[in-house]
Amino acid sequence: MSPKDQMIASAVKLFAEKGFFDTSATEIAQEAQVSLSTFYNFFADETEMMKAIFTSEWQKRYSFYVNIKNWHMDWFLKINGILNFHLQEIQKEPELANVILTEQMNPRFRSQEPVDKFSQLALIIGEILQKAIEGGKIRPCNVEATSLVIYGFIDTLIYEYIHTKDLKKLEHAIDNFCLLLKNGLELKPVTTA
Repeated sequence: MSPKDQMIASAVKLFAEKGFFDTSATEIAQEAQVSLSTFYNFFADETEMMKAIFTSEWQKRYSFYVNIKNWHMDWFLKINGILNFHLQEIQKEPELANVILTEQMNPRFRSQEPVDKFSQLALIIGEILQKAIEGGKIRPCNVEATSLVIYGFIDTLIYEYIHTKDLKKLEHAIDNFCLLLKNGLELKPVTTA
């Protein structure tokens, strides 16, 4: 692992344990077993490091969302795929998920790039829903509000995994949430009496 990657991994660990405001560059360097000057060779300060973490995570998610949006599959499977992608990412790096969830609410980062870019993910969900409406797959709905509900569910998944580590419960929650979406949005065949 490169010194930069080592420092990022150490920062994620410390941010998850102590929070951003209670973590210093010195502590990150010590945890990564590098000198403080090495830290400053890569990052101006802890804020720049946090921005690097958010940029990397946003890019990973954005690429996945754009790819799944363009796949030739049912809207329902796309949404399910997005939710399961997040669950897999949470399992792989729970500390990172904790940092992303916690620090995106931090007033210091909330309105800055790249944290602000995370809202684009909900827009992609909205594009999936809009295409399903236009294709006659789901009933017309408030796409913006529905996509925000779906994206908010992702934050709930992260929170629940961090606090319970109950994977079965979360898989069941995703299945039920997707069923709720499908039943609520799908066009129902018109029956005549």
